[in-house]
Amino acid sequence: MASSTAQKPVEKIDAATYDAVPYESFSYPHTHPVSMFTVGTLFGLSPADFRKAKVLELGCASGGNLFSQALLYPQADFFGIDLSAEQIALADKTREELGVKNVRFEQMDITKFDMKKYAGNFDYIICHGVYSWVPETVREKILELCDKCLAPNGLALISYNTLPGWNAIRGLREMMLFHTNRFEKPADKIAQAKALLKFLSENVSDGRAGYKAVIEEERKMLEKTNDSYLFHDHLEHTNTQFYFHQFMEAAGRNNLGYVGDSSLSSMFVGNMPKGAMEALKAVNDAVGQEQYMDFVTNRRFRNTIVCKAAKIPEVKRNLDENAIFKFHLLPAMKAEEGKTSAPMNFTSTNGGVFTANDDVGAALFLELCAAGNRPIAAETLIANAQKRLGAKDDAALRNTLRSSGLRLALHGYLALTADGCVAVPKAGTKPEVFKWARHQAAQRGCTSVTNMMHTVVNTDPAANTAMTLMDGTRTAEQIIEGLVDAVKGGSLSVRQNDKPVTDEKIIRDSMKGILDQLLVKLAQQNLLVA
Repeated sequence: MASSTAQKPVEKIDAATYDAVPYESFSYPHTHPVSMFTVGTLFGLSPADFRKAKVLELGCASGGNLFSQALLYPQADFFGIDLSAEQIALADKTREELGVKNVRFEQMDITKFDMKKYAGNFDYIICHGVYSWVPETVREKILELCDKCLAPNGLALISYNTLPGWNAIRGLREMMLFHTNRFEKPADKIAQAKALLKFLSENVSDGRAGYKAVIEEERKMLEKTNDSYLFHDHLEHTNTQFYFHQFMEAAGRNNLGYVGDSSLSSMFVGNMPKGAMEALKAVNDAVGQEQYMDFVTNRRFRNTIVCKAAKIPEVKRNLDENAIFKFHLLPAMKAEEGKTSAPMNFTSTNGGVFTANDDVGAALFLELCAAGNRPIAAETLIANAQKRLGAKDDAALRNTLRSSGLRLALHGYLALTADGCVAVPKAGTKPEVFKWARHQAAQRGCTSVTNMMHTVVNTDPAANTAMTLMDGTRTAEQIIEGLVDAVKGGSLSVRQNDKPVTDEKIIRDSMKGILDQLLVKLAQQNLLVA
C-alpha cells in the first residue's frame, strides 16, 4: 500500500468535482411533496395540495428527482437549482426532449438565491444530499432560505448525516482521505478508497471483531452503491455530521420547527426495546425523544421535515386513529400461505409478525396484501373486504382499521400515502410506458428507471429496448419486430449453449417470450399508463 501525506478535510465547495464525477440523478420518493404532505397531514397541519404546489429543489443535479413529479402533476410548478453547470445543461436538454412545461432549472450557488423575489413562494422545499456536504455559511443560507421562502403552510425536507451513527464511519472516511490524497484523478481516488477498505478488511485481526465488522459492513454497502456516492459522500472536502438536536438548534435560530421524519416507523417509540420504550415515554419534548432514539439506534442519516416555527403549536403528536381513512395504504407485509381465515399471521418485510384473530381482520389485511405494489384507498380497501366477507355492513371492518391501521403503519407493516397510483394493472393492445421511464431506458448504460410511484426499479438491456418502443403507438407484434431488429443490429443477443443464435424464428420466439413476461412485470412495477 502506498502512503500519503495526511490532510485535514476543509470546508469548501469545488464545483469542478461535481462536473468530473456527476451525481447520479435519481428519484427519492421520501423527499417528494406527497411524502411531506402525508406526514404533515397526519400530524395535524394543512400543507398545500401537492398536485398544485410550488416546489423548489436545492441541489437538483440533472433533475432525476423532479421529472417524474412534473409529469404526474402537470398543475404543479417545479424549480430546481444546482451548482453544476453540466448537470443543469443536461436537465435543460432533458426538459426539452420531454416537452415538460412545468419544470425549470437554473445553475446557481445557493448563497446567491434571491430570497426577496421568492419570499413566501414555495409550498415545498427539497434539500436532499446537500446540507452535510457544504460549508457552514451555505448550511445557514439553506435554513434561512427555508424560513424566508416557504409559504405560511409550507414544508421543507432536509437530509443530512447524523451522529452517533457516523462516528465509526467518520474514522474510515478520514483514512480514505489520507490514502487517496496523493491521487489526482477521481477514478483513481475511487479505486484506491475501495482498495484501502479491502486491505483493512483482510488484515484487521479477528481479535478486533467490532472494528472489523464496521469495516466489512461499510465495504459491502459501498459495493452496492454507485461510484458517485462513494466519491461525494466519503471523499468530498466537506462532510459534516450532526446530532439531531444540533440540527434542530440551527433550524430554530432560523424560525423553523420540527414536524417529523419521512419514515413514520423511525419516529415511533413503540419500536424501541422495552427498557428504552418505557424511559422515552417520559420524555415530553419531541426533539429530545428523537435524539435519545438516535442514541439507541446509532442512527447515521436523517430526512427531517420542518415548517415555520409559527405553525408548531398546530402539530399534534397524539395521532387521531380516524386519520387512517384519509390515506391510501401500501402493504409492507405478506399473508400466511395456505390460509384464508382467522387466526392468521401477517409478516412484515422487516420480520415482524402480527396475528389477525378474527375473520374481519383476516379479510381486511388479506385485501391489503392483494393490493401488491399499488396503494389502495382506505375506503376502497374496506369495500373490497366487505365483499370478501359477504358482510351486510362495514362497521366491523371500519372499527378494525380504525383501531389498528395507524399502529401497523408505525410498526412498518404498511405505508401511508396521500396519493393513489394512476398506472394501469394490465397492458393494453398498444402498451405505453411512463414517459420519464421511457426516456431513462433510452439512455446508454441504463440500469434502472423510475415508475409512477416515484420508485426506482431495476432494468436490463432487453427491457430497455422494449420500453423505448412502448409509446402507445405499437402493438405487441410491432414491439417484437423492434426487438428482433435490435438482435439483428447487434444491440441485443439471443444465445443457446453460450453461442449466438442466428435463426430468425428462434430469435422471434425468444423475443415474444421476453415481451410476454416483461408486460406482466411492467404492470406489477407500476410503469404502464392507460
